[in-house]
Amino acid sequence: MSRQDNIFRPVLLWWVRARPRLRLLVGAAIVAVIGLAGLTPNVMFDIALSWPYAALIAAAGWGRSGLGFGPIIALILFGVAQDITSDAALGAHALVNLLAFGFSALVSQTFDSQRSQSMAYGLPILSIGLGVFLVWLLASISGGHAERVTPMLAVFLSTVFVHMIAAPIFDLGIRRSDSTGAAI
Repeated sequence: MSRQDNIFRPVLLWWVRARPRLRLLVGAAIVAVIGLAGLTPNVMFDIALSWPYAALIAAAGWGRSGLGFGPIIALILFGVAQDITSDAALGAHALVNLLAFGFSALVSQTFDSQRSQSMAYGLPILSIGLGVFLVWLLASISGGHAERVTPMLAVFLSTVFVHMIAAPIFDLGIRRSDSTGAAI
């Protein structure tokens, strides 16, 4: 057993025993921190960095546990906040978050009945891809012309990268056989 295992074991054991509502609150706090950090200038060596859409990561992760009112309310609030900070049409990002959340719940319920590790990363990537595509589509429609694809591809890649690191945080720990799936 390595020293690193000894350091993170209590946190891991605490997380495994955490209730879904606490997991939702921790995930929402992380989305808020990532979102607030995204408001700072993101330039390194005169290159603008692509900031991930943390709400899409949360939508994809929370959707694996099924539909629930807690995640829906959080995703609407994050979407409206993102609309305000990015000068988007009010409700656009909330709509994208909800569609990605619903899509994640649908594909997880259909294809991920055993909650396998390969599906834990593959299906959310589809949900994130759908969300980024919808953001591009809404931006193109509201702008009256097709927006550039390259910035959206960069956002997709940065969002998937952060998802690969943070995916376990957004697992609410609810199994499909639980009767409390929609209680949070």
